[in-house]
Amino acid sequence: MSNDAIQIYSIYVKAPAQQVWEAITQSEYTTQWGYGGPTLIDQRPGGTYRNLTTDEMKQMGLGEVAINGEVLEIDPPNRLVLAWQPAWHPESAPTRLTWEFTEYPSGLTFVKLTHDLTAAPEYAAEVAGGHDPASGGGGWPWCLAGLKTLLETGQSMDEPAAS
Repeated sequence: MSNDAIQIYSIYVKAPAQQVWEAITQSEYTTQWGYGGPTLIDQRPGGTYRNLTTDEMKQMGLGEVAINGEVLEIDPPNRLVLAWQPAWHPESAPTRLTWEFTEYPSGLTFVKLTHDLTAAPEYAAEVAGGHDPASGGGGWPWCLAGLKTLLETGQSMDEPAAS
């Protein structure tokens, strides 16, 4: 993925769209993929969205909230559009994050994530990932890999593989 201002990522997940929806909107799941923080979301247009920090993030100097946002559009379990603002870039304008889900009769769900960084291109390279995930450099590719791993195996991608 290039460091363009509009980044699009897609994956297939062997799970129903409703389960994928729950995995991005419920803390029971969000604490097990991506950067691991609980999610608070008022699932209505104009509702608040917050991705809270983990203890590790707090030790790195972040406060209670990693991502602030607002629900711009919502159509469970098909589409979620958020205004998305990372706490570590407080000077930046909110960006637009769009999740879209297409479920197929085979049981697969196509997940398309579009992150429009036009308002804050200064952190486009960061969300594109490709760096050490342990230091926060995995970006959306790492997050989506973790989402897929969790839903398909029931385990966090960070857990050691069974031998």
